[in-house]
This record gives sequence, C-alpha cells and structure tokens, in this order.
Amino acid sequence: MAEEGPHQDSIDNPKPAMDTHLLDCPICLEQLHQPKSLPCLHSFCQKCLSTFITKDPSEKMAAATSFLCPVCRMITQPVNHSEGKEKWAQQFPTNGLINSLVKVTMDEPKYCNPCEKKGKTRIPASIWCETLNIMFCDTCKVDFHDLVHEGCETANLAKPAEIMQRQEQVRCGKHAKKMTYHCENHQKLGCSRCITIDHRRCDEVTTTQEYCDKLKRESRLDHWKTSLQKTTEAIGLLIQEFDEQLQSIANDQDIGFKSLIDLRQSVDARLDAMQKKITDELTAIYKKEKENLDLSLQKCKRLTSSIQNTIKTSATVSQRIDSVDTILLYQRGVAEMKSYQDLVTEMRKSFIAVRIKHSFDLDLLQMEKNIPLTLGKVTVQRERRILPGQLFTPLAECRVKEIAKFNIKSSSDGSDCCASGIVYLPDDHIIVGDCNNKKVKLFTAIGKLEDELKVSGSLMDMCRVDYQTVAVTLSSLIAVYVIKVESSKLTLLLKIQLPAGQDLRGITYTGNIFIVSYGSNVHIVSKDGSTKHMRTYPTYCCHLACNPWTQEIYVSQPTSLNGSVTVSKFSNETRTDIAKVGVLNSAFGVDIDCDGNLYVCGQASNNVVQMSADGTRIRELLRVSDGVNKPRAISVCGDKFVVTNESSKHKNEVHLFQLY
Repeated sequence: MAEEGPHQDSIDNPKPAMDTHLLDCPICLEQLHQPKSLPCLHSFCQKCLSTFITKDPSEKMAAATSFLCPVCRMITQPVNHSEGKEKWAQQFPTNGLINSLVKVTMDEPKYCNPCEKKGKTRIPASIWCETLNIMFCDTCKVDFHDLVHEGCETANLAKPAEIMQRQEQVRCGKHAKKMTYHCENHQKLGCSRCITIDHRRCDEVTTTQEYCDKLKRESRLDHWKTSLQKTTEAIGLLIQEFDEQLQSIANDQDIGFKSLIDLRQSVDARLDAMQKKITDELTAIYKKEKENLDLSLQKCKRLTSSIQNTIKTSATVSQRIDSVDTILLYQRGVAEMKSYQDLVTEMRKSFIAVRIKHSFDLDLLQMEKNIPLTLGKVTVQRERRILPGQLFTPLAECRVKEIAKFNIKSSSDGSDCCASGIVYLPDDHIIVGDCNNKKVKLFTAIGKLEDELKVSGSLMDMCRVDYQTVAVTLSSLIAVYVIKVESSKLTLLLKIQLPAGQDLRGITYTGNIFIVSYGSNVHIVSKDGSTKHMRTYPTYCCHLACNPWTQEIYVSQPTSLNGSVTVSKFSNETRTDIAKVGVLNSAFGVDIDCDGNLYVCGQASNNVVQMSADGTRIRELLRVSDGVNKPRAISVCGDKFVVTNESSKHKNEVHLFQLY
C-alpha cells in the first residue's frame, strides 16, 4: 500500500507556528529538560531548579523550609520537608504537557501508534491522548479511542496553540489528579482531595472555572494584562539602560586602551632617554679608565722592551769583549732597573682595581613600592690591589698614625658596647657589630651614626662579602646574617641557619662560600645552610680572614701558653703555623691588607702586630701608648685600618689609623 502523502488542506492552510520560546527554561534559557512545575505553574528544568534551591543567587531564601520561585518570587513549600534541599526539585510533578510539546516541536513527523502496531507504517497522527500519551490518526480515534476511553482529554496535533492553552491543566503533585479547585484564602490550586484535606475550613473555595469566570467578571485579567504590559515596558526601559551602560563601558574600554598605549609610549620615550644617559655615562667612564690603564700598560711594555733589548745586546757585547760597550751596557741596565723600581713604587701607590657597576633598586623588578621611575645609577668602585710577584714594601718602611676616633655608643644602647666585629668599606663606611647591645651599627669615617639594625643574637665576628654587603656570626642563634649596606641604611638580606654545635665564632668569605669556626673546628658553609668540616685546631678559633689572591685562610687562637701557636693559615690540606706566643699573645682580630700583609690584635699583649704573609717578618705596629688596650677586632681598607678595644676605658671607641 502506498504511503499517504500530505493532505491538500494542510498544504493550503499551513499549521500556525508554535511560539517555541514558551518551552524555554527561565533559568538556563534553553529548551526545558525534565520540566518540573511549581504550584505557581512556572516550570523549570529539574537540574536548574535544584541548583537554584541549593544555591540561591540572591541569598534571600524565604526560610530553611521553603524557597522563592525564580520567576514570580512566590514562597514555595517542598512536597517533603524531611529530605534535603538537593532533592526538593525532584519532588515536584513533571509537566507532561511540556514534555509532549517539546516532542511536537521536533522536526520528525508524528505517526499513529495503533496503525504502526497493525503494520501500517507512516500513517500521520492527528490526535494526542493526554491520559494514554498515545497519538492516533482520525480513523483510530473514532474506531478505538472514543469507544474505550470516553473520558480522556485529547489535543489536536495540527493545532499546537490548542495544546499550549491546556498547559494550565497541571496535575496535583501530591495526588496526581487534575487541579479543579482554587482556594482564594490561600491563593492555591488543588485537586478534590487537597481541598477536602487542607482547605475544608476555608470559606472562599471555588472550582477553577468559577474562579476564572470571577476574574473575567471583575476585570482582573484585563488589569493583570495591563500591568504586565506596563511591566514589560518598564523592563524594556531597564534593558535599554543596560544596553546603554554596556555601550558606555565598551567606549570606556577603548579609551582606556588608547590611554594605556599613549602612556606606554610616553614611558618608553622617558626610559629611552634615561637609558641613553646611563649608556653615555658608562661609555665615558670606561673610556677614561681605559685611557689610564693604557698609559700604565704602555709604560710597562716600553720598559719591558727596553730591558729585553738590553739582554740581547749584552750577549753580543760579551762576545766582542769591548770594555767601553760593556760599561755603557751595564750603566744602561742599572738605569733600567732604577726605572723599574720607580715604576713599581709609583704603581704601588696607585695600583687600584676599578669596577664599574650599574646599580638599581630591586623593588623596580617587583613593582611593589611607590618609588620614582629610574633605571638606577653608575658607580665606580676602587680598591687597592696587591702587585703581582709579591713585591711587598718592607714592613720597617711603613709607619702609622691615628687620624680619628669616635664613640660608638648610641642613645638607645642599654649598656656599654662590646665591638666584637668590624668592617671598613671602601666608601668610607664603618660597620660595627656590638655584642652587648645586640646591634649592627653603621658609621661614617668621621663617626656619624647613620643606621642601626637590631638582632636577637650575640654577635661574634664580621666579614666583608662585597663592596656593599657584610656577614656576621650570631653565637646564641648559631646563624649567619647577611646584611646589605646601601644609601646609609642596613637591610637584612639573608638568614643562614646552621646546625647546632659548639659556639659559632669567626667568619670570612671567599669564592661564594663562607668559612666559619665552631669552637676549635673550621667549616665551609653554603648559603643554603649546609656545612662541611675543614680542620680542627687545639684551641677554639676566634677570628678568621681570607687572602683573596691566594685563597689562604688565616686563623687566630686566643692562647697565652708559651710555645703555643696563636696564628696559623691553611690552604687545601696544608696547614702552616705563622706565629707563636711571644710578641703576639692571645690573638683575636685578624685582617689582610692589599699587599698580603697580616694585621693581628694581641689582646693579652695589648698590641697590634703587622707580619708578612708567611710570618717570617713581624713587628709591633701599635702599643698601649698608641691608644690600644685589649684590642679585639680589626679591619684594613687600603692604607687605613680601624681597631676596637675591650678595655673598660676604650670599649665604646673605634680608633682609625693610616699607614704612610
């Protein structure tokens, strides 16, 4: 049998289009899925309704036992209060009409179910039975449905609008019956059982038809439609306002983007100018320092060339046995040696290591502080260096004089000072470690106190890390503090906690590691706090110093026993005794000058001695008459050095001396 085609009537009179947005969920704005109807007749996706109940965006839930309809805000009670809120949405009745309407809106055609069971496929359905949820063609409706199911409600599938009008026929969620009654006292719909059980005492219970007629008779529906129309217009104005605000902030965004680009270009131009200024300054300093080094280099090369020619000529002259030429050549060699000695003398006074540094505030990288825009500054650091070849000036030729002394006790100190550590920086700043008051203090060379840094441990020794950084040992904390010295301010950069052990005392720095002394043991300390044992001494090691050119470590031991070693040095596995108790008694502070000479404080001998790096030459540099009494710490910077004392008379003083 041929399949039926579309009827002519359906072609001539097309079905009215259904307003499909009525099948959308008011929450997710998508087509309803598992639609649940509330007593107020508003329907929502089950998942959307459940999410709304458990997480109300307005945070204004009516109570713990109810919620507000997302559309009309009517207080709504769950069917069963005993279950959790996450299950309330499941309790409300599923809207079968909406489910069916969703199916009706699908593109595929609807066919008669009884005909399909008889083997007649693709027979278009025209009627949908709400009770059976089955679709019938016109023939099956008359021959089967109307004979057996006279009381069923049906809808014409050719008229979707007709089905929409019956959406109000929502069944009772408690009893699954049609809601045919309305209680005006409670403004609720209900089936016959609901009215009998819950509203039997109410005096304004009518059928839904009677109440509907009343609404029409009292023009409530007209007023309701008018109010809704006004509400729609008001919401339209609100939507217009939001649209205008969206456009406004979109314009603001465009203006902000342009402003940001303009500002960036302005900042870039300013940074370019700053960079050019600093670049020009770096270039100028480099050229100046290069010219000075080139002059010294040319002097050395010319003298070297002359000496080499003299050596070559001497071989020829000795073969000719010419007495005059020999004498002239000898005189030439003597003059060249004199020139060499004069050159060494001249350069020894000005042999300085020059470093050009670009420094800037590290906060620029973090952008955490309100600091001026800058690219830093260029600084030139100069420090006297030891001449190659160990060409030291004899110790006896070096004299010393006191050029200043100043008081290191500040107004906030609770007791007299004990300056157990001191560092003299090349920029003429002096840092003092005050053990008694547990402070690190920053002074100028003329004794002006510029800053103090309070620490919680007892300071024992101090060393220089670089031109602007020092490190101190804290015996009670068994820790090393690394402190930055910049812009007349002390800043704690790093705390290195060391393993517990004996008293932490001496410290020096070399090759990116610290060398410290625990009692009589010397250890290597990395910046992460790990340690490695190096050597063990007979008595505890008080202060340490490092020769930056030979990497040798010098150790002072405060012993007064005759014949005991009071100063020694070690390099790798080799230990060498430098001085025994004698001229120097009970060695404390120790430091090294740019010529490799050693300076040691003799606390029991009340002197400061100067000795050669190997200890073969030694002399007293300062005595009690020179203002030292129980000297404790010493720091050398170029041709100057500072000394602290532990005597009751001088404990609050720092003495500044100069070699000449």
